[in-house]
Amino acid sequence: MKNNAQVYQGKEKIKFFTKVTLTHVITYIVVTILAMPLTFSYAESVMELMGFRPLDEISIGAVLFGQIIRGLLLGVVIWWIKDSIIGKKLGWLKLWAILVILGIFNTYGPAHGSIQGLIYLAPIEDLPVSASLGMLETLLQPLLFSIIVTYQKKTKKRHIN
Repeated sequence: MKNNAQVYQGKEKIKFFTKVTLTHVITYIVVTILAMPLTFSYAESVMELMGFRPLDEISIGAVLFGQIIRGLLLGVVIWWIKDSIIGKKLGWLKLWAILVILGIFNTYGPAHGSIQGLIYLAPIEDLPVSASLGMLETLLQPLLFSIIVTYQKKTKKRHIN
């Protein structure tokens, strides 16, 4: 039988994972919408050169489901380090640096924008500047995510006499 502390911790985890997941999905959607005029203004053929599927093949449902799964996975990992970032001075910067270093620059697979990509991927010839602006989107979304996730309202403690 579970004691009150276990029940409380379970509810706290669910609340935390929900916050992290919703924050990820919302910041992903907002940044994508803001970046679309900059990053998707080039020809779809260039996007295919970069490895994208044609936009008419991509299901919005699959995108949303994928972002929910990513948000839940982020929640699990951030739960492990939450005490060192949530409500801490510059906690957002620490989280953003972790996400950018591990998730973008230091991926284990060769992805565009990563160290592995720089080593193993051939440069894309005649890539429009607007395509390169996609890196701004890639850096902005985890920045907004990190700020929101680590922000914690300061509550006044009431003293009981």
